[in-house]
Amino acid sequence: MSERTADEAQRDSKRSDDIIEETVAEIGDESLGEAATAEGEGDAPAGDEGARRLQAAESLAEERHHQFLRLSADFDNFRRRVEREREELRASVARELLTSLLPAYDNLERALKAVTGDVDAGLVKGLEMTRKSFLDGLAGQGVERVLTTGQPFDPAIHEAIQSTPDASAEGTVLDEYQAGFRWRDRVLRAALVKVSSGPAAADN
Repeated sequence: MSERTADEAQRDSKRSDDIIEETVAEIGDESLGEAATAEGEGDAPAGDEGARRLQAAESLAEERHHQFLRLSADFDNFRRRVEREREELRASVARELLTSLLPAYDNLERALKAVTGDVDAGLVKGLEMTRKSFLDGLAGQGVERVLTTGQPFDPAIHEAIQSTPDASAEGTVLDEYQAGFRWRDRVLRAALVKVSSGPAAADN
C-alpha cells in the first residue's frame, strides 16, 4: 500500500512538474506575444513623433528665415538712412563753410568799386586776379554766381531792396548791390538788387 502510494506520489509529482513546465511555457509564449504586439503597436506613435518633430523643425527654420529677411531689410533701411543723414550733414557743413567765405568776396568787390584813377594799376590788377581766383575756387566746389542785371526778377534768388521807374519791363533787374550765390540746388545767398517798376507814367 505504501509502495503504491509512493509510486502515485512520484507520478503526481512528475505530473505537477509537467503542468508547471507547460504553464511556464504558455506564460512565456504569451509574454513574447504581448511584447511583439506592443512593439508593433509602438511603431506608429514613434513614426508620428518623428513626423511631428520634423514638421516643428521645418516651421522653426521657416520662421528663422523670415526673421533673417526682416532683419536684412531693416539693416538695409538703416544703412540707407545713415548714409542719407551723413550726406545731409556733409552738405550742411559745406554750405556753412562756403557761406562764411562770401563776405571776403564782398570786400574784394567793394575794394574794386572804390578804386580811383590815382590807385596803382598793379594793385588793381592784383585785386582783380584775387577776385577771379576766389570765384574759380568757389566754382570748383560747385558754387555759381546768381545772374542779376538784365534778368527777370526771381524771388527765389533775388532780393529787391529798391524799385525805380525804368524803360525796361516791370520786374527787370537793373543793378546789383550784393552778389548772390547758389550751390548745387540750394541758394547760399540771394542777390540784393534794384528792379524796374516799369516805364514812368507820362505827365499830363
